[in-house]
Amino acid sequence: MRNKPFILKMIILSSVLALVIAAIFLYPLLRGASGYAAKMVCSGVFVEGLSPEKVEQMELSTFPFNKVVNVVNKETQTVVSTIGGIISQTAVYEPGVGATLYPKGHCEIAGRVPLNRSTHKNEPWPMGCIIADTVPEGVDADGLKTYIDQHFTSTSRAVVVIKDGQLIAEKYADGIDVNTPLLGWSMTKSITAALTGILIKEGKLELYKPAKVSAWQNDERRHITLHNLLQMSSGLRWNEDYSQTRLSDVSQMLYIEPDMYAFATSVKSQVQPDSLWYYSSGTTNIIAGLLRHCFDDYQSYYQFPQKALFNKLGMRHSLIETDATGTFAGSSYGYCSARDWARFGMLYLNKGTWMGEQILPEWWVDYSTMPAKQSKGRYGAHIWLNTSGINIPNLPKDAYYFNGYRGQRITIIPSHNMVVVCLNSSPDNIDFNDYLKGIMAFVNKK
Repeated sequence: MRNKPFILKMIILSSVLALVIAAIFLYPLLRGASGYAAKMVCSGVFVEGLSPEKVEQMELSTFPFNKVVNVVNKETQTVVSTIGGIISQTAVYEPGVGATLYPKGHCEIAGRVPLNRSTHKNEPWPMGCIIADTVPEGVDADGLKTYIDQHFTSTSRAVVVIKDGQLIAEKYADGIDVNTPLLGWSMTKSITAALTGILIKEGKLELYKPAKVSAWQNDERRHITLHNLLQMSSGLRWNEDYSQTRLSDVSQMLYIEPDMYAFATSVKSQVQPDSLWYYSSGTTNIIAGLLRHCFDDYQSYYQFPQKALFNKLGMRHSLIETDATGTFAGSSYGYCSARDWARFGMLYLNKGTWMGEQILPEWWVDYSTMPAKQSKGRYGAHIWLNTSGINIPNLPKDAYYFNGYRGQRITIIPSHNMVVVCLNSSPDNIDFNDYLKGIMAFVNKK
């Protein structure tokens, strides 16, 4: 009996210790969850025009995100996301700019002023919005429409099909229309690559020379080239795990770090460049930082995607959000309407030309679709390939695509002169191979 107080004391101490250990282990994960929630709700409500409830249903239905309380203030256009009344993060929306997560508190980003949008709305497709009332020869428009209707599920957001330059089919979920900017997740990587190509064309970047990252100049990383980065073959150590039970490099970068470029460039080398292919969002945000270094002032950098790409293609409903330092989150945060995503796909289908102008280098698309050495024919320069027939075996091997992890995909099929945009809110139950094979059954080969 005399040991009872001692035993009770040890039980209390053990419980407290267990709670402390659990808190230390869970704090980064929960902080990441609050950052993810704030960012997704802010963008979902103010960029995509969804209700908070719809965003929570799509993005925050599983642990630990379902433990987050999100407070949306439509007057200040902010979202504060809190877990347990203790762990909290804030995202702020600005018109034309999108939502920005501020992990260390809100700070003004001077010079982040969007350009006026393209004014070609009333022109014929693809520069404008006037769609032809005819379809190319060999297209079964009615059969294609029926097929798309039958395969449009509860997680489908938009579908657009382009054949011979014409928009021949499209469908949208309730609450989404031709003007709605939709998150592309890692399809944004391909936009970042295109912007890289434009700057190479302008002589501001060099493809095969070491990347000018100051943090790398005194170690083996100084040998990493822009080419290595574009092909995801830098050799940098990185964890791209999207697990909801632990905080990986990619989650820390996107939802905890205010400076994504600084975080991504801080990782060490694992192997020699070009000896290992490994998919990394950090790699793309290194490139986004390198793009920023090409400009003498921030506003020129910020307006560059709109000036050099979006406005030239008539992409009136497109933007890339930034991190808290103003650098584009080039790995993940591109928002474009479904038609704008289609226009971007058409740029690649047309070998980088648009309305007679060579926007990308003449060799860029061929380079971009050249398989990285260690990718087994699956990946080029920030583009997924079907060279090996592994990824989409029932499609032609010349097909390639831009891919987002939540079921977003732009597939370019040169041999059929086609672009197919499929935007979803979840990758579950999506078999792109069968789905695209089905679409092509209603469209004759070029």
